[in-house]
Amino acid sequence: MNELEAFRAAAQKKGMPDDAIDWWLRLARPCLYLEKDGSGPVVGHFGGTPSLPASVAWPDDTVHLASIDLAALPDGALDLDLPSDGTLVFFVTPEMPTYTGQVIHVPAGAAVAEAESPSGWDPYDRFPLHATPNWSLPERPSVTPGYTWGDRDDEPDYRSIVWSLGDEHDGDEVIVLGGHGLSNTGGLGVPVNEERGEVLLAEFFLNEEKVGDDFETDYATVYYTITRESLAAGRFAEVSVNADFHG
Repeated sequence: MNELEAFRAAAQKKGMPDDAIDWWLRLARPCLYLEKDGSGPVVGHFGGTPSLPASVAWPDDTVHLASIDLAALPDGALDLDLPSDGTLVFFVTPEMPTYTGQVIHVPAGAAVAEAESPSGWDPYDRFPLHATPNWSLPERPSVTPGYTWGDRDDEPDYRSIVWSLGDEHDGDEVIVLGGHGLSNTGGLGVPVNEERGEVLLAEFFLNEEKVGDDFETDYATVYYTITRESLAAGRFAEVSVNADFHG
């Protein structure tokens, strides 16, 4: 059951009329769940060491989180203006709180070699990432352009349903590409300002099994955000990184 089906089922159980359900579902955005043990196509890998051109430096004081093969992503699965090919390589400083990270786009066909970390951080265990298309609903609809708190009387019911679906999130997803994002319990919320043209590029779900105690918490979420303008221009150096924790 995807997010749209789950919301509809929960809303109907709560007594929300079908026309109201349809109204709320129009806020949904497509996303891709990248899972360790999924059945979808392999689109990259978590952990290990990245492959980089000789001219591209591994960012100081960071660890490699994942490398995503853009050409392997299912067609039409995202509403992000990503390059059609090449590899997106995600780095982060493994400390909490952290606002330091970087995304590097390695063009298709570039000569690459396995890079060595300049910081001495041990690489995380490597495993493949399987992609499953899904949908994402905003936890706070007022962050979406054109909607203001109080526009609809049934917003409390909508938010209650979305939060309950978030509570059922089982953590199998290692990364979600695109969508509205899910908040953690540390109070940050989802750090995307859509009115400023920002979108969520990727959200990582990092537990102790994946990253040990590097983030000083048993469960951390790391958000990579970028403006649509920067994304369309391929300016990945302008990505912003935020992290939240289970607390």
